[in-house]
Amino acid sequence: MENMERPGSVPQILIVDDVDANLMILENIILEMGYTPRCAASAGEATKLIAESLPQLILLDVFMPEMDGYEFCERLKENPITRDIPIIFISAADSSEDKVRGFKLGAVDYIGKPFEVTEVTMRVKNHLKIYEMQQELELSNRRLHSVISSQARRIEEEQKNILYALATLTEGKDTDTRFHLDNVAYNCRLLAQSLQFSPEFSEEVSESFIDTIGVASRLHDIGKIQTPCNILAKPGPLEQKEMEIVKRHVEQGAAILERIYDSTPENSFLPMAIEIARYHHARWDGTGYPERLCRKDIPLSARITIVVDIFDTLLGERCYKKAYSKEESLKIIEEGSGTFFDPEIVDVFLKVQKQLHHEEG
Repeated sequence: MENMERPGSVPQILIVDDVDANLMILENIILEMGYTPRCAASAGEATKLIAESLPQLILLDVFMPEMDGYEFCERLKENPITRDIPIIFISAADSSEDKVRGFKLGAVDYIGKPFEVTEVTMRVKNHLKIYEMQQELELSNRRLHSVISSQARRIEEEQKNILYALATLTEGKDTDTRFHLDNVAYNCRLLAQSLQFSPEFSEEVSESFIDTIGVASRLHDIGKIQTPCNILAKPGPLEQKEMEIVKRHVEQGAAILERIYDSTPENSFLPMAIEIARYHHARWDGTGYPERLCRKDIPLSARITIVVDIFDTLLGERCYKKAYSKEESLKIIEEGSGTFFDPEIVDVFLKVQKQLHHEEG
């Protein structure tokens, strides 16, 4: 059924009755009211007229051949295009049971036959006014929702830009990691897209998940903004005390993002960003930090980021290590499958490794 715009602003009233005399009387009443009548002798004819142009109100007889008014009303109310059109039953069957049945099916009123012209006129006017007000309210709500959604998107975009700037500042503490965040974001999205085709992950990895991880994974190390530069830039291995300070960045990063999320709970990417920030140093066998989570207790977003983050770190030169070749890095990832990394994610990662992106500063 096609929802066609009615021409002009004059309301169209659909009259459905198999008795010609009733059609003529009701048609004249509607014309006298200044509205446009459209007449049908059956539910089938009425359906064709509705497909051409939606009426603003329907006057519907109950007893008709082929399909009675009750069944036709029920079908109209089941259709999302026609369910809001007000229906007034006009019938000789005007017992309490008949009226209750009509109202239960979604009719707005019930006029008994023989009907009075004044009664039909007043009830049609009243229900048209109510329908018009409902349509105006719905339009206002849609406009309001559009404005609110636009504002929410703008706020989220501004938050994203600020957080990216913070994350870039963190990255800037180590001159060897200039493109690390871009690499991680790109490869997390690519890996998530690939996992979508695996039966093991198809239900959890939606298009929304893919879009979100491309944003959220970029913030995985945002907590390092609170880590002293002399520790991050130290050549060679860290002392135990220094390592404990570095480990704090996962909780510090999650805390930064949680504070922002508390003020804007409608944000779409922060919940995943918090997961990744907190758990991107977890390990499949439970030997990671901060909470020694293991296996699938580690959120999927973090399990993806763990593989991608370490792979990109292996490929790049750091103040504490040389750069590994791609072959060496892939071998390390493969050897870590089932201990450091989710083995099913590693299997997919190795299949798409030729598509992975790495740019070094």
